[in-house]
Amino acid sequence: MQFLEGLSGKKKSLILAIAGIVGLLLILFGTFGEKKDENEENSKNTKENISTLEYIEHLENKIGNIAEQITGSGNVRVIVSVSSGTEYIYVSNEKQGENSSSKEYITVRTENGADELILFKEIYPQVTGVSIACKGGDSVEIQAKLIAVISTSLNIGSNRICIVGIR
Repeated sequence: MQFLEGLSGKKKSLILAIAGIVGLLLILFGTFGEKKDENEENSKNTKENISTLEYIEHLENKIGNIAEQITGSGNVRVIVSVSSGTEYIYVSNEKQGENSSSKEYITVRTENGADELILFKEIYPQVTGVSIACKGGDSVEIQAKLIAVISTSLNIGSNRICIVGIR
């Protein structure tokens, strides 16, 4: 601040105003960077959610195809419920000490220069329930067949499967 003492009032005010503007610009640019990171994180979460939604849709289509074959009807609607989203496990180095432990994720540099985590395993969510609406769904025989197929293939209890008939 000693360099400001030798300057006149107008020059001091001008230098302080410029310093203030530069400070505000740095704050604004810092904020823009954070928003970009949030957008990238939201994009990643969206990709993960899309993967979970694709998994659910895939299961619904497979169950629908089997239900169509069992019932002989092309009019089948399936809803699959899951417990959570897809879980991603990334490659990491874990160090255990006497009183602490640390985990360091291993990354690889991509073509655009960004560091990206290495995916080790993708765990699909647990199916918690299946609902089917189909022609013939009121029939005890068809219900028994569908429940047996679904409970066996998805490893869920028969009490988690609901089958109803439609017109």
